[in-house]
Amino acid sequence: MIYLDWASTTAPDTEIMKESLHVSQKYYGNPSSLHHDGVKASHKLSELRKECSTHLRCGAEQLYFTSGGTESNNIVVSSLLKRRDKGRIIISGLEHPSLWEPVQALKNSGWEVKALNPGRNGRIKGSKLSRLLTDDSRMVLIMAVHNETGVIQPMEELIALVREKEKETGRNIHFHSDLVQATGKVPFSLENWDLDSASFSAHKIRGPRGIGLLYLKKALQPLYTGGGQESGIRPGTENLAGAAGLTMALKKTLSTDYKSAKKRMSRLIKEVQKIRGCRILPEDRMTHPEYYSPWILSCAFPPLPGEVLVRVMDEAGYAISTGSACSSNKKSRTRSLESMGIETKTAFSSLRISQGPSTTMEELESFLVSLKEQTAIVGRAVF
Repeated sequence: MIYLDWASTTAPDTEIMKESLHVSQKYYGNPSSLHHDGVKASHKLSELRKECSTHLRCGAEQLYFTSGGTESNNIVVSSLLKRRDKGRIIISGLEHPSLWEPVQALKNSGWEVKALNPGRNGRIKGSKLSRLLTDDSRMVLIMAVHNETGVIQPMEELIALVREKEKETGRNIHFHSDLVQATGKVPFSLENWDLDSASFSAHKIRGPRGIGLLYLKKALQPLYTGGGQESGIRPGTENLAGAAGLTMALKKTLSTDYKSAKKRMSRLIKEVQKIRGCRILPEDRMTHPEYYSPWILSCAFPPLPGEVLVRVMDEAGYAISTGSACSSNKKSRTRSLESMGIETKTAFSSLRISQGPSTTMEELESFLVSLKEQTAIVGRAVF
């Protein structure tokens, strides 16, 4: 099986998993316990947090270990339920379900929710964001790298617009960004991005599942309580083994060679276009490749159903997807693509091909040959 679904989850790195196992066996004490083994585990946890902060360029006290990107996102959104001064939430139409769905649920609690849709190139225009920013805006949520198309947002520009609005109104506007797909995929630094919060996940960067990070510029008031761990932001016994894996994963992924990935992606795009009926999504990727992550490609072969192509390619020995593995139904699966003006029938035909650091050019060449064959076979059945 040739694995080309790295945006969904990554093949675990053997060295990273060995480190997680080693830490679990050596530091088995509960970090909250007062005895020697507990203190030893607590010190190790502090060391790991400090190392993560060095990789991400922020303060160690600003990082909180969680179970992953979904929990990190939900901690931020659910904190709004503790506020009495309800107002407007602005969320991009591209967001992962772990942000989109809880934000929509807040409508029932009296919050006004405004969707910020990108242009046809998938990028959010600053002018659109400015028009939606009002005196009662409380939170803005925009992911840095789209998990389905790989589009990269102009984060510094968008963050600056929110900060300008804060100065104008004299009120804070919380800017949260899902950085799960950005980590190790595009260069960034929390030191340079004036974000209020950000989420990270280890299993997207060859680390273990069940561990992630939440960055908070300033501590917020969480909805859930019970134990006081992670300074009360994320209660529950700490996953020390997972934290060790995440720390090593960050170290390794932030030194990834982007040039090789760009070379492979350029070849993939060039050749996949030659297959009959192929459409690159969004089409602007052909004229502005610098706006897109070299690790993710979205394309479609309308009217061939994307799910059918995923199944036949799986039978042929290639793992790809139709988009986010966390989308629970057909409508949610096409939401983000439709938000950038892609018609529904094309969105239903979409495929996501995502590579990783161990992907080879030979694997992509083999995939292209099979994709051409399978689209022809399915095409004959459809037509």
